[in-house]
Amino acid sequence: MKPIIGITTAYDWKDGKIFVREAYVKRIKEAGGIPILLPPIADVDDVLAIVDGILLTGGGDIHPRYYGEEATAKLRSLAPLRDEFEITLVKKAIENNIPILGICRGIQVINVALGGSLYQDLAADIPHSIKHDWFAEGKYLVPADYRVHEVRIKTTSKLFDLLKKNLDVESTSEVFLMVNSFHHQAIKKLGNGLKPVAYASDGIIEAIEMQDKFVIGIQWHAEYLKDMLPLFEGLVKEAERIKEKNVEETPTEEPDESHHT
Repeated sequence: MKPIIGITTAYDWKDGKIFVREAYVKRIKEAGGIPILLPPIADVDDVLAIVDGILLTGGGDIHPRYYGEEATAKLRSLAPLRDEFEITLVKKAIENNIPILGICRGIQVINVALGGSLYQDLAADIPHSIKHDWFAEGKYLVPADYRVHEVRIKTTSKLFDLLKKNLDVESTSEVFLMVNSFHHQAIKKLGNGLKPVAYASDGIIEAIEMQDKFVIGIQWHAEYLKDMLPLFEGLVKEAERIKEKNVEETPTEEPDESHHT
């Protein structure tokens, strides 16, 4: 069977709605996986028993109490149940060697789950930063696939290996590409075991990954960019590889011949 990829969902606690934008689901299907939705009211252990990989989607802010800070006046919408579910999900998925791809909020969840922190609002915390927040009052300020700023990616990264066939290499150590951008928060202190592999021109970390596991987080919305499909294919292929490896390593039971005549 194709690998099952769990996709985290948004949670509107005011209206009791659980939902996700269809672009995430379409990309996983196109990449060869079976997409299933992971509501934050689910049990994490139950989820990990059935999924082969995880896609962490975009959404609202993470409560700063998870990285040891008080909330500032610039903090926006919160969904505490989603925070708890996704942070626990990331920690346990990494322990169980389940591959993870995090997008926008997803990169931030990975970072916080591993002990990192966030800028609660880039415009307030880093006045010289470029405009990253092309989303306001629940609406996009530009088309979802419109590329608004440049990022530079290290060629020594897994991220580059996945995207290189679609990238125009301009140097031996880094490549540059334009991305879309719909976030007002970003990584401040890096989480344990993570390394930054892409930056915006203002120095903001735009992508992270782990050295020895398939754990990749990006700040832009790759689900809307056609040339980013290899990211989702990478997640699905790694999920399939680990799934097959686990099957091969599972001992088979010897037949019980004690009742044979």
